[in-house]
Amino acid sequence: MTITDLTPRIEARDGVAVTIYTQRTCTTCPAVIRMIRDRGYDPAIVRVDQDQSAFRYIVQLGYQQVPVVYVSTPTGDVHWSGRRPDQVIAHLPKRENVA
Repeated sequence: MTITDLTPRIEARDGVAVTIYTQRTCTTCPAVIRMIRDRGYDPAIVRVDQDQSAFRYIVQLGYQQVPVVYVSTPTGDVHWSGRRPDQVIAHLPKRENVA
């Protein structure tokens, strides 16, 4: 998926869009993806090793490593890098229909 393919998925997510920028060799990325899915979100996964515009985007945000998690809501956007359960809990409340 490229960064330009995300708009339809963002609009379909009840006001919260989660994008995780990753790459094939990232060992932390699967745990971060699982953590976010366990809270009831279906993040868009963007491989920066396959999408140079996405790579340039996360570098422009100031990041030098993946995963980069980008959460967009009607009240604003927040992003971070790495395995950060504190950020996931703070910005992605668990959805009620999640086991």
